[in-house]
Amino acid sequence: MPKVVKIQSFGDAEVMQINEEECAPVGAGEARVEHIAVGLNYLDIMHRQGHYPLSLPTGLGVAGCGVIRETGTDNSEFAVGDLVAYAGIPPGSYAEERIVPADRLVKLPPGIEPAVAAAALQHGITAAFLIKDVFPVERGHLVLVHAAAGGVGTILCQWAKAIGATVIGTVGNQGKVSHALEHGCDHVIVSSVENVAERVRAITAGRGVDVVYDSVGADTFESSLHSLGFRGMLVSFGSASGDPSPVPVGALAEVGSVYLTRPRFIHYTRTRSELLRYAAAFFERIRNGLKVPIGQTYTIDEIVRAHRDVESRKTKGSSVIAF
Repeated sequence: MPKVVKIQSFGDAEVMQINEEECAPVGAGEARVEHIAVGLNYLDIMHRQGHYPLSLPTGLGVAGCGVIRETGTDNSEFAVGDLVAYAGIPPGSYAEERIVPADRLVKLPPGIEPAVAAAALQHGITAAFLIKDVFPVERGHLVLVHAAAGGVGTILCQWAKAIGATVIGTVGNQGKVSHALEHGCDHVIVSSVENVAERVRAITAGRGVDVVYDSVGADTFESSLHSLGFRGMLVSFGSASGDPSPVPVGALAEVGSVYLTRPRFIHYTRTRSELLRYAAAFFERIRNGLKVPIGQTYTIDEIVRAHRDVESRKTKGSSVIAF
């Protein structure tokens, strides 16, 4: 029977258990996908910890890539044998196979490796809506990206640089500086030893940046606000270090009439057309030279170690669980 990771309670990495379970029957509008690889995202950690409440017991993992082995009776878009990927669906991808709503599947175009799609489709779609629609980056913009060596950060920095922006990235330690510089950053700040806002002001000759993309949360929120120029935008799209404290509305005026937004993946991919548009934009960037480095590859039996590595910020780029 297929292996699947489940949790019976929220907690540390040890709450994950590997079971053997039969895959559920395929219903109308669904497909059974045999995984080649699945993505490992920080969101999975937050699900495991109970940051976003889920009904227990539950699986984990929201992204994967594999081959369709069975489809529902009313499915005309996909066929058995199609190579597909998905991201941003309810947890359960840490499994050798699973049932996926067909309207959340994306066919892999030629030249896109399954491991890359599994590891980075969630990151790539996120980067696409952040940089195209949440704050449309244009040539000449000054951009600050926190966690620049992470999965989303690695893609965001390259994408913004390709558009013609000046990209400032932050990393947690000196060992990640070279990765950030090799993947789109013009300047890198080591946040554990440098004052981020002061360095940003120095780099931008006092102006500040047009946009901050912040996936870290509590630890970086204040520095993000104070790194913005007049009428800049703070895009807080993650909370790896916890949720930021509430912000008085007046504080946004005090730092320069800035904007604050908290976008969610599900709200930007509500329709199939939106999902496909962002996925296509990401795949096109890869064809045009965007690098998606897979820094870590694990097996499903190494899932506890994998989560520990992500939590301790040992990882660089994207991570994948291969079958």
